[in-house]
Parts: sequence; structure tokens; C-alpha cells
Amino acid sequence: MSASVIERKRRSAVRQTVIYVCIAMFCGLFSAIYEHFSHGVYSNAMICLFAYPLVLGALPYAAIALSKRLPLPEKRAAGVWDCGVTTLAVGSCLRGVLEIYGTTSSYTALYAPVGIALLAVGAILYFREAKARRTQPPAESRSVSV
Repeated sequence: MSASVIERKRRSAVRQTVIYVCIAMFCGLFSAIYEHFSHGVYSNAMICLFAYPLVLGALPYAAIALSKRLPLPEKRAAGVWDCGVTTLAVGSCLRGVLEIYGTTSSYTALYAPVGIALLAVGAILYFREAKARRTQPPAESRSVSV
């Protein structure tokens, strides 16, 4: 793999890391403002809202950006993983809003298993694609059949 391709992949991973850090900061700011106006009522789901994009979004992409061995995920794996992170964050936000409001909903229990399932599918796709790339011969050594 050429140096320019590696550098482009690293820049893409760094860009995703920055995006997820910005999302985590927005979630932290949103939860702080929401709890400020909640008249002293707090929710653990709202307090931990920022952790989902930070831990499940920024950290994996930062590891990919810093590592020379970890490949950048393909669009399909990254999309499913991102949907899992988003599902968990939205579920946490909704649960926090409902807890602060003083009510509950049985639907908020669905966000965690669906988000975890999406994360699992995204991870499986990532490792499958990484394994396929390792076993695939380099482009210049592949023969073309006529």
C-alpha cells in the first residue's frame, strides 16, 4: 500500500475521531443544559449521554488512526457501527428526558439491545472485511484471465 493511501486513510480516521469528539461535547452540553433547567432532578442516563459517542465512536477511530495495523472500516461496517452508537445515544437521551420528566416508557428498553446488536453486526463486518483484505493477494500479483 502506498504512503499516500495510508495517509489518506489515517486522515479519514482522524476526521471521524474529531466528529465523534464534537458529538460527545454536544451531548455533554445538551445534558448539562437540560439538567440545569430540570429543577434539581437528575438522570444517570442523561449524565452518561456523552460517553456513548466518546467511548464507542472516538476511541475506536483514534485507535485506527494511531495504529499502523488496523485497517479503516469499509462504508458498510462503519455505517452499521455508527447506527449502533447513535441508537445507544438516542436511547440514553430519551430515557434521561423521561426520567427527568418523571415518567417511563417500555420502548426505551429496546434501544440498548438494538444498539448492541448493531454494534455487534458492525464489528463482525469490520473483522470479516479486514480478514478478506489480509487474505487477498496484492493487486500487482493477481493474474488476469482472458
